[in-house]
Amino acid sequence: MAEFGNLVTLVNRTARTTLTAVWDGQQYHFEPGEHPNVPLVIAEAAYRQNPLHGTEDPIGDPQYFDSLIGIKGARPPFGTVTPIEQSAAGERINRKLVTGVGRKAKPLDAGGANYFDAKLGTEKIDLSDDAPAQK
Repeated sequence: MAEFGNLVTLVNRTARTTLTAVWDGQQYHFEPGEHPNVPLVIAEAAYRQNPLHGTEDPIGDPQYFDSLIGIKGARPPFGTVTPIEQSAAGERINRKLVTGVGRKAKPLDAGGANYFDAKLGTEKIDLSDDAPAQK
C-alpha cells in the first residue's frame, strides 16, 4: 500500500457533493471536507478524476486544470483547497480558448438509449434455415 511519509490530507472542496475515485480497481468515496491519511497515489488519482468543468486549456498541457479535490500542502494546482462547486460547463475544456469552428460548438443532448435501442442486436437468431442440408 503506502510507504511511510506518502500519506496526505485530501480535501473535497465541494460543500454538498460526495466525490469518487477509482484506484487499482477499488472505488473510494470522499465526503465534503478534509480526509487525513490518504495514500498519495489515491489522492492524485482523485484529483485527476474530479476536474472542474471548463478549466482545461484545449491547446495546452492536459495535466493542468482545476479540480474539485485538493491536496493539503502540495504545490499549485494540486494544493488549492479553497471551497468550490462544479461549474455548468458540461465538459473539461474551456470552450472560450478554442479557436476556429470548434469555438461555436453547442452542447447537444443526445439522450440515452431507449429500451429498443438497448436490446438491438440481442435477439435470438435461428440460422438453421440457412445451414446446408445434411445428407
